[in-house]
Amino acid sequence: MNIPPDLDDPNAGHAPTPDVNADLNADFALKKKGSNTPYLIIGAVAVVGIGAFVYHGMQTQKTRELHASVMREFAATEKDDVVGEFWACLFGPGVDPGAFPNNLALGQRLDGAFAVDPKNFPTKVREECTPKAKDARHKIESIQAPAVYEPVFKEYEQSLDGLVTAFDNWAKVAPSHMAEKLVGQKVEADGNAWHQFQGGKPAAEVIAFDRFLHCAVPTVDKMKTGQEVVEFLFKQCKDAKYLEHLQEECGKEVTAEGVPQMPTSGFKGTVAKLQSDDRDLSAFDDCLRKSRKAKRSDDAGEVGKAWLAYMEAGRKVREAGKEALSEK
Repeated sequence: MNIPPDLDDPNAGHAPTPDVNADLNADFALKKKGSNTPYLIIGAVAVVGIGAFVYHGMQTQKTRELHASVMREFAATEKDDVVGEFWACLFGPGVDPGAFPNNLALGQRLDGAFAVDPKNFPTKVREECTPKAKDARHKIESIQAPAVYEPVFKEYEQSLDGLVTAFDNWAKVAPSHMAEKLVGQKVEADGNAWHQFQGGKPAAEVIAFDRFLHCAVPTVDKMKTGQEVVEFLFKQCKDAKYLEHLQEECGKEVTAEGVPQMPTSGFKGTVAKLQSDDRDLSAFDDCLRKSRKAKRSDDAGEVGKAWLAYMEAGRKVREAGKEALSEK
């Protein structure tokens, strides 16, 4: 006889519903009553998690120590080899290249060092100072650092190369500055002798200025007053080509050594007309100073650009180290 399903039984006529919680707890159901196995598993998972955290922390610390070591080595090389050796060789101990407010101030400091010993300073720059920058470059290159430092270290190394090139180039032309300065000194001394000439046989200094004057002012024999000479120089000294002619060609007349020169054919007439007005000496001094300043500005310009590149490269290295150390 068929017995109808019990309508009060929710499973009547259906397959038994699986116990999900029983499946999830199947492993725990295998333990004997009172066993600590589940807690041991949970403890093991916790230990693994803590170990991973500790490992990550140790690796982070090692990375930070590596970055700190790199920056310490860089800072020591920059302080001892670049600033302490190279810049100190140029300008003396205790000079901070970062203390110059601009490249013009650096150029003035360089001119000052040159003025103290114009004969030997250029040689010192080439033979003693720039080799120290080369040594510093090799030390920076030898620092073992993570890849993040490669571009900034390379830029810093190139900036040291730039300093070497700029200062070597400056030192090569610096002796000519001394020769140019000598022209100015001779023009002043010989010009004073010319303006004080009392007649008779002219001395070598008087002849030298006479020849210089006729080279610098080709129409001087036609001029009647010193005012005309001054006006001529005021106009001509605005021309770079004239300044070069005055310094290079006319300057030879007062610095030449060897067989004494003869005065020009217009010597006596020029002395008679222009000797009493010595304003030409001030005008010549202004022109020659302008010529020297223009050349020094070009030379110091290369040094100034190299200094700016060096300062920027150092800033980038320190910034890279700061960022690396700040990462968690």
